[in-house]
This record gives sequence, structure tokens and C-alpha cells, in this order.
Amino acid sequence: MNYSHLPAWLEHNKLFRFLFLLRKLYLIQTRFIHYSQFAEDISIRRLLEKKKSGFFVDVGCFHPKKYNNTWRLYRQGWRGINIDLDPIKIAGFNVVRAQDTNICCAVSDKEGEIEYFSSGFYSLTNSLDKQFAQTQGAYKKKKIICKQLTALIEQTTYKGREVDFLSVDAEAHDLEVLKSLDFDRYRPKLIAIETHLRVFSDVEKSPLYVFLQAKDYSLVGWVGLTLLFAHPDFQQELKIT
Repeated sequence: MNYSHLPAWLEHNKLFRFLFLLRKLYLIQTRFIHYSQFAEDISIRRLLEKKKSGFFVDVGCFHPKKYNNTWRLYRQGWRGINIDLDPIKIAGFNVVRAQDTNICCAVSDKEGEIEYFSSGFYSLTNSLDKQFAQTQGAYKKKKIICKQLTALIEQTTYKGREVDFLSVDAEAHDLEVLKSLDFDRYRPKLIAIETHLRVFSDVEKSPLYVFLQAKDYSLVGWVGLTLLFAHPDFQQELKIT
């Protein structure tokens, strides 16, 4: 099945949604040497190898297993918060990763009802960024409640707990997600965040890189489209062999 838009009556049909999730979660290939789209989870696990368990936050989580940066951690005993603006995706997390906290919501530095741009049913590229959405072809405008990341964390049992690993894949809206987090309180040890830039000289000039550098984060890895940044305290841990 491709990810073209479906008729509204079919998209909201309970039987169709159940059968679709059954196929999506159990009848397609999900067993890989890696689970992340570009094998980021291998580098992530190696950087976090000293932590047998921890707390993660995954913004733009997509699928509980496939193309997911936290599934490997979940299997090893980590738990956390998964956030996506697509209800069908969060329904899948509630089935496969019921021990996590799974939230259907948009995330940005502003709150309230906002428009987002859907490029299809269970699409990889739903976005709050209109310019990015236009590069993906046909899209539909939809509305959803948007909250800041700090507010979402604080409505869960993880309130006040420092984040061990933060993964952000918000399709060109990643910087706004970071701006919505209270770094003084939650201070992620390791951050995985997407870039579509290919050359480091361009990356280091980007607003996202400049923002994290101002927070004293350093680039410790680059896998596919994903940049890995470490907090100064965690950088010291990485130096200990």
C-alpha cells in the first residue's frame, strides 16, 4: 500500500484501522540488524552502552519498531515518552509499547491549535512546516493541538527527571521542538536530530547547530541524516574508557 490519501470514511473506519495496524505492526518486515532508518540506533547504543536502563523522549516517533531510534533501547529495558501528531501511529505504540507513555500531539515553541501538513496516511513526512511539506508533493492541511515539549513531559510521571536520550525528527521543525524544552531542568545527555544538509561547513552555520552549541553541546556523531550531540557532562563519560 502506498501512502496516498484515503477517503475520510475509510481512514476513520474502525475495522479498516484495526486491520491496517495488524498488517503494519505484525505482517511486514521489522527484523533488521538495525531498526533506525540509517542505523542510527547502533551508534546511539554504543554511546549509551554504560547505561543498562534510562529515560528517553522520542518526538516524531513514527513506528514502534521500524525506522525508530528508541526501539532497541526499549527492548533493553529503557522506557520513555513517544510523541507524534498522527493518531494512527500513536495507536500502534499503544499496542506494541504499552509500557511507554505515548502522546498524540504536535510539538513546537508555541501552544494552541495549529495547522499541520499531511502528505498521506501513515506518512513519513507529516510536518508543521509548510515550505517543507510543499517539497513532498501533494499534502492536506489538518489541525491539531500543539504543546511545548516541557509541558508534555511535565504532564507525565517523568516530570522533573533528566532526559538520558532525546530523539527529534520533526521534518524541518526540529529547532522549534528544541526551543520548547527547558534545558536547565531536563538537560538531555544525548540528542539525535535530523538535518538535510550534506556538508559540515553548512551544518555548523545552521540555526540548529548554533542553538545546541550555545547550550554547550558538541557533535559526537553523524549517521545518515541524523546528527548526534552530547551534553558536556556526558562528553566526560565518553572520554572514560
